[in-house]
This record gives sequence, C-alpha cells and structure tokens, in this order.
Amino acid sequence: SILSQVDKGFVGVYIPKIANDNYDGVEKKQWKPIHKITKVSVDTLVWHSFHQEAVYFPVDNQVKRILTIHDLNFLDKYQGEKRKKMLNKLQKLVSQSSAVVYISNFTKKIAEEHLIYPADCITKVVYNGVAIEHKQEAIRPSWVNDFSPFLFTIGIVGEKKNFHVLVEMMQYLPALKLYIAGSKSSSYAEHILQLIQKYGLESRVLLVGEVSEAEKKWLYKNCAAFVFPSKNEGFGLPVVEAMSLGKPLVLSNLTSLPEIGGDQAHYFKSFEAKDMAKVVRGAINNYDSVQKEALIERAQKFDWNLAAKEYISIYKRLL
Repeated sequence: SILSQVDKGFVGVYIPKIANDNYDGVEKKQWKPIHKITKVSVDTLVWHSFHQEAVYFPVDNQVKRILTIHDLNFLDKYQGEKRKKMLNKLQKLVSQSSAVVYISNFTKKIAEEHLIYPADCITKVVYNGVAIEHKQEAIRPSWVNDFSPFLFTIGIVGEKKNFHVLVEMMQYLPALKLYIAGSKSSSYAEHILQLIQKYGLESRVLLVGEVSEAEKKWLYKNCAAFVFPSKNEGFGLPVVEAMSLGKPLVLSNLTSLPEIGGDQAHYFKSFEAKDMAKVVRGAINNYDSVQKEALIERAQKFDWNLAAKEYISIYKRLL
C-alpha cells in the first residue's frame, strides 16, 4: 500500500527471503539473524521499525528512526524486575527515535504516562487498516453442521482475551451457539473446555481451533453478532474486521475498544453472565440495515491506504 503511493526508490524493505515475491520493483534488503548483532548495512535516511520489540537497526546511528508502538500490555502482565526490564527496553528505543507512532489514542495515552520522549520527537496516532480481504471467498467450516444462529469471536486464546466469561453467559442465550476461534494449545484453552463441560454446553459452545482466512470470513459474515470481551487491547483488529462486514459488535468497555467500536458497538458494562446475555440480546434484536451501513461506514476509517498516507507524511517530514 505504501509502496504504490511513492516514487520508485523512495521506500525499500527489510524482509526475510520468503517475502521477496510480495515486493516487486522496490529495493530489498535480506533479513539475517546475525543482523541482531552486526546491525543492518543499508543506504537509507529513515528506518521504520513496525513493532516496539524491534531488534534490527541500521549500522549508521545517524539514520532517523521511527517506532510503531502497538500496546504496553506487559505493564499489566508482569510485575517487579520483569516489568521494569521491558519498560526500560522500550524506553531505550523511544529515546533513539525521531518519531513514535501509536495504533490508537489509548496506546498513546498509556505510553506517554510511562515513557520520556526526545524534545523534537514526532508523535502521532495512525490506525491499523482492515486486514480481511473482501475478495476472499467465504467457505463454511466443515464443523458447522447445522444452520443454528451463532455468536463468533476470534483471537489468541489467552487470559487477556477473557473468552471464558462468554461460556457462563451462554447459559442465558439458549437459542444461540458460540464459536471461539484460536489455538487450543494453551492452559487457558483447557480452562475454557472445562467450563464448557461444567455447564453442559458441549453442543452449543465450541472452541474450534485456528481457522483459515476463507473460514474466518464465513464466520464473520454469518454470525448473529461478534462478541469480544477482551480486557486489554492496543487496537482490536478482529473488531474492525467484523465491523467492515456490518456485523453487530458486543465488546468489552475496556482499554482501546470503545475508541475503535465508537457509538456503533454495544458494550459489556460488567462480566456478570446475565448482564452480558442481556447486552447481546439487545444488540441482535436492535440490529437493522441502517446500523449495518453505519458499521460499514465506520470501518472505512480503518484503512491501510489512509495509514500509508500518514506514514509517508512522517517519512517526508523527517527528510
């Protein structure tokens, strides 16, 4: 997206060999693990690290650096020395940056509460774009064996996603199924499976594992609502994916999610099962074609072409 909007030679990419075919017509620098130590010998004026855990940098310390910060979830996940070590590592990257970009205003706020910036550092929020491919064929997963209405959620099946609260909620939504997509290999996934058994919901709540892009699109398109009770999100990309297809959204009211969902989403004000079920019923019952179009319109705010233009403006400003 960025490369299509600038003159040839303006932007180059530092990538693993496997990604070469995705960047025809631009300068490519090959990624090598040894560059962690030797750094990257590259002829450039600006170096953009797209993640706050960056470890690859140019040899020339005079090259201006841009850092994109996605979240500071480690502040809640860790305590003591581990937390301090990770914060110090991020502070070092910020101190060496000429510009810092955040994927949400929420992330920007948290970062500015914990980090110190160089005096002339540019700071800016640039939203992620919708990653779902609308030309992608939608394919019904083989494990969907009936046409019962269902709720859908997707993500890394870890504690911060808070998916387990959805299981108890499903006791109060007997007309619906729930499909939770994501890897089933964690201890947290095992906890969810135990809850499903505890409440006797094996036929209505399915932890389905990872799904293909085609299956994911089908699940978004056909769900009665997308539910996302996450406790900690720097952005919440699945929310925007569901939004782009005009699906009812029922989200946690924590961290960045109200910023992303805006007035078009419904929010869990607590994680008490009966209250959650009430919010979901309201979202489904009040859904109509007007809201669908409003959701699709809001999703256009989260566009990679817009993000590309924002990043290009930062590059040119630093130059």
